[in-house]
Amino acid sequence: MARKVEYIVIDGCIQDGRKVTVKGELYSPASKEQAEELVAEGKIALLSDPIARLLLAGASNAESEEDE
Repeated sequence: MARKVEYIVIDGCIQDGRKVTVKGELYSPASKEQAEELVAEGKIALLSDPIARLLLAGASNAESEEDE
């Protein structure tokens, strides 16, 4: 069963093995401890966080403008 993505990268990028997740992309930490550490550092935020919602909205608007 796939894990539910609950976080978004809000600062910089995160490398997990060969996979790199950049600002504005959804991210699933490998463990609860890793998630807590990254949240404390300000690297990721819960999707329910207002900052995360603004980033998602901004990414959607940028994609719409590129399509035009």
